[in-house]
Amino acid sequence: MAQKGTPLSGDQLPPGGVRLFTVLIHYLRPIPEVDQVAPRHRAYLGEIFNKGWLVASGPLVPRTGGILWMRANSREEIERIVEEDPYAREKIATFQILEFDPKTLLPALLP
Repeated sequence: MAQKGTPLSGDQLPPGGVRLFTVLIHYLRPIPEVDQVAPRHRAYLGEIFNKGWLVASGPLVPRTGGILWMRANSREEIERIVEEDPYAREKIATFQILEFDPKTLLPALLP
């Protein structure tokens, strides 16, 4: 699949790098219970997407959870965002936050 734009790497990345996070969601409840909360979860994802924190999201295959790919200024900011997710508030799922240090990045993913 062709990418649009030339990837940035090394010295081309902004000073201090880019703070990117992968958030692994693991369902704790059966799918019918997950589905009851899913509309509120997706609405919340729309809010954090519009604020520039969420880059991509989607369910795992098979559907045992999902992944959020996010950017923020700090891990603490991601923790606060995740705590407000309806899946977290209603104890439907757990969230594992993984920060990574990109060495190559499409410019479109920069804030």
